[in-house]
Amino acid sequence: MPGWLLADGITATHAGDPIPGWVQYDDGVKQEGLVITHVGGIEIEPDRIYRVATKISDLTNGQSKPWTEYYKEHPECLPPKGAYVNLYSELMAFFAKNMWRKIWEAIGPEATTKNGSVIYSNDPTELCTYDCDPSERLERLDLDQDGIVTVDEIHNALRDVVGLSVDPTEKSLAEFVHSFADTTGDGVVTLEDFETFCEEMPAFYESQKWRLAFPKVAADSVAV
Repeated sequence: MPGWLLADGITATHAGDPIPGWVQYDDGVKQEGLVITHVGGIEIEPDRIYRVATKISDLTNGQSKPWTEYYKEHPECLPPKGAYVNLYSELMAFFAKNMWRKIWEAIGPEATTKNGSVIYSNDPTELCTYDCDPSERLERLDLDQDGIVTVDEIHNALRDVVGLSVDPTEKSLAEFVHSFADTTGDGVVTLEDFETFCEEMPAFYESQKWRLAFPKVAADSVAV
């Protein structure tokens, strides 16, 4: 989307009271009054083409008049249908990744630092080490011990391990989590997938060392 159109489209929805089609943006966008001055932390360029995440209907039949007028006049500028990304799938995939991480942490031994303290240390220089036995972790989720973790078992883990309140008949999230855990793409989650995560999770935790600077405070010790 051209910079001038992006700016005009945002301004149109921000003039007056908030509306359902009110355009939201991240901290990289700066606005002075109703004028957009920066995108991605850099001064906006009117003729530059920017990548915008929104619904096609927002461009063709939304609340931003500059956008709808432009794209009705220039339909060739819309992304081809094959390039659309399903927003529901994107959000569910994001939640699935985070839910699998929560399950993974809950079914393994407690993460410790090199001196034996728990992961949330006051010393951000401590390095985390993680024992990872794929067979042991698989066993904790594989309730019928058939060597395969099913969607139903993931669904149970979301309730019993993570502590979510889940509907027994609605398993969409469990299906997405199961799909994420299926690293081989063969439709089943087995020991091979757990071995893959045992190999890859240390790199993830290495990237999360910043969490060590923020000690986890027990609920009964929070000052009010």
